[in-house]
Amino acid sequence: MTRLESIKLIGDLLTKIDVLRGSLMPDSPNRTALDRIRKSLDKKQLVLSQNQFDDNTQEYINAAKKLEDINKEVKKTISKIEKLVETIENLKRLVGAVENIIKVAIPFA
Repeated sequence: MTRLESIKLIGDLLTKIDVLRGSLMPDSPNRTALDRIRKSLDKKQLVLSQNQFDDNTQEYINAAKKLEDINKEVKKTISKIEKLVETIENLKRLVGAVENIIKVAIPFA
């Protein structure tokens, strides 16, 4: 996965999170969790988009693979409201995967 593909993946997820958030009451604890996740992913996407880095290093490739794997799990549940708790847990893992990409690609960010 290239730098641009990782940025696009996060953007696509932000859109899906927005749709999911819209189906929940504003004071719902799950909505609050999704709001926090969305804000975190948005900030991390901005960091990735504002910085140039080598997306051909083995560290980046490994981190991007982890992101792709977790994204596949999120895709399985994000459109199913009955799987909301599982989706939130997977999204939290995905945030960690993005943090890892930033750590290996932009160590001083």
